[in-house]
Amino acid sequence: MKIGLRIPGAAGDMSWADFCGWCKENGFDAVDVGAITAELAETARGAGLTIGSADLPGVRDLLSVDSTKQETGATVAKEAISVAADHGVSIMFCVFVPEDASLGRAKNYEIWKETVPPIAEFAASKGVGIAVEGWPGGGPAYPALGCTPEMWRVMFTECPGGLGLNYDPSHLVRIDIDYLRALNEFADKVLHVHAKDTVFDQEALYLHGNLGPTFHTPRGFGEDWWRYTIPGDGVIDWLKIIQRLEDEGFDGIVSVELEDYRYWENWEAQADGLKRSQSFLSNIVR
Repeated sequence: MKIGLRIPGAAGDMSWADFCGWCKENGFDAVDVGAITAELAETARGAGLTIGSADLPGVRDLLSVDSTKQETGATVAKEAISVAADHGVSIMFCVFVPEDASLGRAKNYEIWKETVPPIAEFAASKGVGIAVEGWPGGGPAYPALGCTPEMWRVMFTECPGGLGLNYDPSHLVRIDIDYLRALNEFADKVLHVHAKDTVFDQEALYLHGNLGPTFHTPRGFGEDWWRYTIPGDGVIDWLKIIQRLEDEGFDGIVSVELEDYRYWENWEAQADGLKRSQSFLSNIVR
């Protein structure tokens, strides 16, 4: 396995070459990107980094009720997949957030099963896998598809090839799903891993439960009663995760997704959070 990272916001103030150099100097071997280009790929590889994943565009249009938008989304997605394959990138990252959350997950899934499997089939033909992250989306609708084992079962039945998981246990924990049981069931579908943790605040749960605070804004990346943290600062047992992935033969990338308000104010803070994450993971990732 390799330790990678998803690019945090403040890194945009650096040149791409400087950021890639910083990553390698600080123990990272891979980087996740948005849109892939020849120059971007060449610079990253010149610094000794692997491109872990590229973002899949067009998803919102694919999950629209408008057939014209669906066609546009399919064209954009296939073009991005082809570019990724041409530059040796084998994983496209996505979150299945539908255009109209008010339809509900079941109705949006009916759209999904018509539009997404052909894209996954196309990706597989190019040697590319689509890795869906289980972020549930924003409340109160939590509209994202592919964020629970219930949905994974039907999705992988409908789409057995070309589709896999970006396994991010922090999302499962916050919605009270057993992240280790989910990994045991779907380990063979894991294409990519996001290293992010979750912590719960018992005092906040007492004060306002899971409704969130009334008189102040929640701290970043959470709702006060829960929040995301760097790996190792929350409740997740990362050693058990890595051991289970090893047992499955996973030899991909464990990528730090920095979403922790304590390490977000500026690049100095983000760099600190990334280095702390890498240090923690380097003790268990082999």
